[in-house]
Amino acid sequence: MAPHLVWHGLGHSFWWQAFLVLAVLSAGFMVSLLYRYERRLVAPSAGNTLLFLRLMVLACLFITFLEPTVTWTHDTKRNGRILVGIDVSDSMTTADTHALPSEKLRWARALGIVGDQTDQSRITSWQAAYDNLQEPEWVSANETADPERRARLTTLRKKNLEQALSDAAQIPRKEIARRLLTLTNPPLLPALEKLGQVQIVTFGGKALGTDLRSLAQVVDAPTPSLQPDSTDLSQPLANALTGSEGESILGVVLLTDGRDNAGHDPSGFASRLGNIQAPIFPVLLGSRLKPKDLGIGTLDYPQTAFKNDQPVLKATLHVSGFEGQPLVVKLTPATGSPIEQTITPAGPQVEVTFPLPVNGMGRHEFKISTDPQPGETRQDNNSQDLALTIVDDKVRVLVLEGEARWEFRYLDNALKRDLRVELFSVVFEQPFLGILEDTFFPRSLNWPANGDLSQSPLANLDLVIIGDVAPQHLPPQAWTLLEKFVSEAGGTLVLTAGKRHNVAWQQNPDFQRLNPVSLASQIVTTNALPVGTPTESGFRLRLTPEAESESMFQFDTDPALNRNIWASLPGHMWGLIGPAKPGTTVFATAQQGLEAPDLERERQQAIIVRQYYGQGQVLWLGIDSTWRWRHRIGDLYHHRFWGQLGRWAAHNKSVSGNAFVKFGPDRPEIEVGEDVVLKARWNPDFLRRFPQLKGKVEIRRNKDSPTGKPFSTLELKPLPGQEQIHEARVIALPTGSYRVKLVPENGDLGPKEITASIYVRPTKSLELSDLSSNRDLLQQLAQLSNGQLILPENAHTIPDLIRGPTATRTLREEILLWDHWLILVCFFVLLMAEWVVRKMNGLP
Repeated sequence: MAPHLVWHGLGHSFWWQAFLVLAVLSAGFMVSLLYRYERRLVAPSAGNTLLFLRLMVLACLFITFLEPTVTWTHDTKRNGRILVGIDVSDSMTTADTHALPSEKLRWARALGIVGDQTDQSRITSWQAAYDNLQEPEWVSANETADPERRARLTTLRKKNLEQALSDAAQIPRKEIARRLLTLTNPPLLPALEKLGQVQIVTFGGKALGTDLRSLAQVVDAPTPSLQPDSTDLSQPLANALTGSEGESILGVVLLTDGRDNAGHDPSGFASRLGNIQAPIFPVLLGSRLKPKDLGIGTLDYPQTAFKNDQPVLKATLHVSGFEGQPLVVKLTPATGSPIEQTITPAGPQVEVTFPLPVNGMGRHEFKISTDPQPGETRQDNNSQDLALTIVDDKVRVLVLEGEARWEFRYLDNALKRDLRVELFSVVFEQPFLGILEDTFFPRSLNWPANGDLSQSPLANLDLVIIGDVAPQHLPPQAWTLLEKFVSEAGGTLVLTAGKRHNVAWQQNPDFQRLNPVSLASQIVTTNALPVGTPTESGFRLRLTPEAESESMFQFDTDPALNRNIWASLPGHMWGLIGPAKPGTTVFATAQQGLEAPDLERERQQAIIVRQYYGQGQVLWLGIDSTWRWRHRIGDLYHHRFWGQLGRWAAHNKSVSGNAFVKFGPDRPEIEVGEDVVLKARWNPDFLRRFPQLKGKVEIRRNKDSPTGKPFSTLELKPLPGQEQIHEARVIALPTGSYRVKLVPENGDLGPKEITASIYVRPTKSLELSDLSSNRDLLQQLAQLSNGQLILPENAHTIPDLIRGPTATRTLREEILLWDHWLILVCFFVLLMAEWVVRKMNGLP
């Protein structure tokens, strides 16, 4: 459309337009009066020039106030985007030699291994016969009537086809995907490029963009950053939804076996793609049959156990194809003879239990494995490594409670039943009828006035839990000793919420100093209506990623199952939440609706928070109803949580160190690819003695010489706001056992070395536990997005199914003349010219 001029100022109110005209006319009248006066002082040419320049200035102002704008429209065509996702996870390295003949024939046809244009109808009939589990008619009745010739043709065609099917079955799934894109006739990628811009994404547990030149290399050897040990189908779908503003996505092509095991739900992304008319076309690779394969699945065992405990390993084995066959499973210690069990599985999965033989303190490493069997699809999933740490003694716990509320009753019962917990409970307010000699629980504690921790009730404890206790029961000397217990003895203090006395503790400076949550500045009471059953009412706790790595929050070894358990626990009717202090770690927030996780919200609405304090730690637990977790399941999760919390506290106290420092990793056992944080918690008095203190850590592999060059050396740096805590982050250690040594600078820690251990285990993954393709999931994604599931031999039809490649859009563009820089330049040029003419003619 041709440009045209629009006067936006004329669209203003009548009074504005009237005022504008009146102002310009008044200015013009005054200019004319000035002209009549100056005409007597200067030559007519100069007067006329001044009049002209001044009128032009007024014209510029008048035009500017009318807001002239040049506008025009034009149509643009833009190509859409087609995302091609290629699954390069470990399951895609499988060659489906166990597949049905019908499946092998589909792959052979797709790759051009069998058949040409002249015999497609014959091969189609063979395909139909194999699909119906029938023997194909190798020679049709009208081809020949000679029995001998018919027999020769049958033998030849059957032999040739069997060889072609065997060749196709030897090709790994991801190589089939690559060939479909680039090497078939016709190849898929060039056909898609004619429709729109093609974006190639390779994915496993993560997704990364790639290009055609590097595609073969990425498919053959995926980078570790793609996390090929897992599959997350939501990754390429999320990439499809992420694009430039105004850029359309025409469709998504996924070449995958559908093995999704990352714990995310891709169906939500598929629905969103369907809403924007971007269909998904999954190309099914791999056989639906479970291959004949042995694999070590999940391992359930304690990462930390006590001396004289008998830790047990429960291993789930996948034994598809070996049902009813005796199998030998071995548990091999790092030092010692293997332990064997012979099992005869009745189904595709079987659970095997081994007592873990541990003698002595420290870390113990094992390997569980099965011998390779004839006919196995792959043998790289027949073993897994594991390790656990043995620590000394029991957990010594003191519980201080105001009265025997529900939370205390169930907590006391849970800890008393734990044979590895030595429990002391004090209830300050109890009914006493005088029938017995004394109350059931002690009602008081003797707090020494001299502040000697060794003579106090806190001596030799690992964990102190304070409930809803009135201020008069904890005098100032009690808080002095509690602070020493945490900061100097390295103990763990748990502060639990209470309805009666928490408000009073807000004003206590000792409580405020120890508490990880700034309740004094914000207290939020969650008023949840008691509607429905305990599993339906109240609010739930949502764990943060930091909590999921802590042992006390782990109810299942599978992270996805663990999150589901926490989400399904009964809700809580009351709680205290507040902003977490700087330098603390938030473990859980109150989930009161469907709001998405947000770091700022987590810190402002924290309900379980940990704070390192000196050489110990303080945990804020903002609920008084963990006993509700017992609804319909008894002690399972309630007892496990408090038992694991006790062991977590004991482990913190058992971290290596001395009176000057506590040193160790945040997690002694990690998976390959995870980071580990090494912390040194210095005694404040020691820091004051050595103000220039610095520290570094030397990391050595246990298999290396203790006097050789360290595997890595890192500097410890103080945390902002917590100068007594120095930390270093170790990134991507290879599998194995490591010894970490603290090396101080400008400070003396004594003659004894301070060391800690780290064990890096292989990634626990279900990627290779089931190697069958998941047709149902891919069919669901296709339906949700209004797409279609594609079999490999039909991949060439995908370009015909994708909607038009271009979209026409009408764009309106404009130039604001009244706001343009040329108007401003013109205005000042006219004013300058008028001033020059006046001065040249002697006017003021």
